[in-house]
Amino acid sequence: MGAPEGRNFSSEAAVEVGRRAVTTIRRRWTFPFPIGTSMMAKLHGLQADYVFRGVDHIVRMTVEGNLLEVEVEDRLTTDQWRGEFDAAFIEDLTHKTGNFKQFGIFCNMLESALAQSSESVTLDLLTYSDLESLRNRKIGVGPRHLPAAKSSPLSSKRYLILIYSVEFDRIHYPLPLPYVGKPDPVVLQKVIRELKEELALLKAKPGKDPRDAEIRRLREELQNALEEKQAAETALLGLREELTLVNKNGVLKEVKILKKVVQSLEEELTKERTKHQRATNKRLQESQHLAEELAEMKATERSLRIRVKNLTNELALYRKG
Repeated sequence: MGAPEGRNFSSEAAVEVGRRAVTTIRRRWTFPFPIGTSMMAKLHGLQADYVFRGVDHIVRMTVEGNLLEVEVEDRLTTDQWRGEFDAAFIEDLTHKTGNFKQFGIFCNMLESALAQSSESVTLDLLTYSDLESLRNRKIGVGPRHLPAAKSSPLSSKRYLILIYSVEFDRIHYPLPLPYVGKPDPVVLQKVIRELKEELALLKAKPGKDPRDAEIRRLREELQNALEEKQAAETALLGLREELTLVNKNGVLKEVKILKKVVQSLEEELTKERTKHQRATNKRLQESQHLAEELAEMKATERSLRIRVKNLTNELALYRKG
């Protein structure tokens, strides 16, 4: 079990992850899932840092429709493991444990474990031999020494264990994650460019209200920050040209720098969107208030017209009398 912290990818896998990095930023705040939902039409995502047995990791989850994708990255080595699971697999897995969960509920539990919002769900990361030892203990079999097979797919695979603790029992839901390698610096640079383009588009949207001065000021600050990061990106591109002369440790260092730039851009994009949404909500409230005042004025006008009409009729009757 761990306490939050986490991140990771490989060559072709990294291309998908690069695209997904942007999508994850966009959807990260759409949780929680509706309880009991088995079909989720929109894309949901969450990323969190997690410490497994003293080692820092990054854990990501995305849900699109009936498909759950889970990815774990070793923060130090940048090794990555990733798996995709449809609703049928998840519900069959939970059924085999004797504690069935619907797909939507299982996703809620996983998200709660990542966010540490519930003490009843936690996470652990095991190797194949760790998982076998856990199974043997549960069925009362003594420990067995499995032959070492470092090149075996089983030895490179990891299992993300969702642990559900109830009053007198602990249920383990293992999610198998094949090894997918390390992230590609070229893909990370592409993610940086995509994030910068998206920020530029967001900043280019004209304000519809003259009271958007605060938003414009924040966008100017963001532009200054982007210019500083562009200088850092230029330096990174120079390092990329010399990549063939750099050893493995140099490559890992470059990847970490690029990932820090991506993370910083993600945070700035989130802040900008939050502030933009606040300004929009404020304008909407003002519009609603004006509409209510207009409705009250119209009602008053109708009342006065009726009063004038009645008084006119009374005056006419008085004159005839």
